[in-house]
Amino acid sequence: MEHGKPISATDNPLVDFDAVCQKVRAAVEPARAHAVSLHDQHGDLLWLSESSMGPDEHNAVREAIEAFSNAGGPPILVFDLGDSRSAVLLRAVNERRAMVGAIMIVMDARVVKQDARGALKVMTPKLQRVLADFAAMRPNSAAPPAAPARAAAASPLTLVNEAPARPAPASRPASAPKAPAAAKAPAAAGAAAAARVPATTKAPAPTPASRASAPPAVAPVGTSAGFADKRSQGVTPEIDRLHAALRRSPIALHVQRLVPLTKGSQLRRYEVLLRSKSDSAPNAAPHAMLKAAVENGLGSMIDRRVVTELIGYLVRHPDVWKSTAVMFSVNLTTTAIHDEHFLKFVGLCLEKSSLPKGMIAFEVDTATAVKLAGKMAEVGAALLRLGCPLVLDDFALKTECFALLRLPGVHYVKLAAEITAKMRTDKLSQAAITAVVQMARVLGMHTVAKRTETAAEHEWLTALGVDFVQSNSMSPPVAIESLSKMANPARA
Repeated sequence: MEHGKPISATDNPLVDFDAVCQKVRAAVEPARAHAVSLHDQHGDLLWLSESSMGPDEHNAVREAIEAFSNAGGPPILVFDLGDSRSAVLLRAVNERRAMVGAIMIVMDARVVKQDARGALKVMTPKLQRVLADFAAMRPNSAAPPAAPARAAAASPLTLVNEAPARPAPASRPASAPKAPAAAKAPAAAGAAAAARVPATTKAPAPTPASRASAPPAVAPVGTSAGFADKRSQGVTPEIDRLHAALRRSPIALHVQRLVPLTKGSQLRRYEVLLRSKSDSAPNAAPHAMLKAAVENGLGSMIDRRVVTELIGYLVRHPDVWKSTAVMFSVNLTTTAIHDEHFLKFVGLCLEKSSLPKGMIAFEVDTATAVKLAGKMAEVGAALLRLGCPLVLDDFALKTECFALLRLPGVHYVKLAAEITAKMRTDKLSQAAITAVVQMARVLGMHTVAKRTETAAEHEWLTALGVDFVQSNSMSPPVAIESLSKMANPARA
């Protein structure tokens, strides 16, 4: 899918939620949106422009969905998140007036103001069109709401002036239990006033029991304090500039084939490589951009773009995979491993694209997998449910690496270059390669050797039982678009 392609112009069955977020940002200009997230009618996340959501944002979504679900509920809610930030929640309804989702925009609190009629200035006709586009993309299965009560329909907008109650710093739960419905309008003499002035409700604080049962917050790694904590304290100008740069940076996908050392394999395997598309360094690996993104907790944002581009390309070019089975492995950053919403995003993309299972794999380097062993078990199980194989990169003959072979869904083991570098002269290296190969075969996995360029090295690897090589001399990286040309030589 072309990044940022207009929704109305795409014929791709993959829903382009990222384009919706970009349109929301454009619709609220000149005000700046710190973050945009899309949610279904139950409050579950569909798309997130940032790497994570803080506890206050989760509470705001739950509170809004509760209010939006009520007959005659307000179409807009505003929550004060503290740190001069406000969350604007917009209810998305279909043509039957049934709620099908919500959009949350986190903005500077100073720009979220009402005009004399009580409507938000940020709610422009352009933003209303984007909201309608988003509603049209959602399933049309929700039942229409019941006829609203006359008193409840009087208020078009509800402002929540207090921030959702923050949990104790020691626990920092990611979300609070569902809050009760908005406070009822005062009775008797106060009812007339409530009909003229938008109602004001307060977010109830979670009880001690609910705090104890709430799941822990997801804090992507990369900095000592954790990026989630930084976001709760306000985004620094440096992070904000980096985020904007990552969104604007043009990217391209290249692929490198894993060449089989033995005959008989029909499946074509590729590793997906991210390349810059800038004029100054075309087709160069953006190492500095990746390093900065991971260190600042924005790595999963890049991983989302890669997955979106890859699946979009495969949907547009079924000739690449319909005649010959293929598999593409995508490298995962540490922030994507920590981001609980990333795998939900992958599952949504695969469901919408209807690609065959096993076509998209994910690759994790062994050092990261060892460091995050507890989390990797959860990630591996989730990928297995999605039908996505797991690849272990830079596998070394070390005790701490052996346990990784127990992870669910591991199909491929890429040998660390330190093992293969001296295989022709060092018998210990030969023994190490043979040991990994035998373990992999017993477990039903394949082995891959990297950075081996000579014919003599490939002969040694074949003799030692390695299944594939990833070699620049045998199969250099190429632009992913070339795969369609190879599948259809007449179009080239």
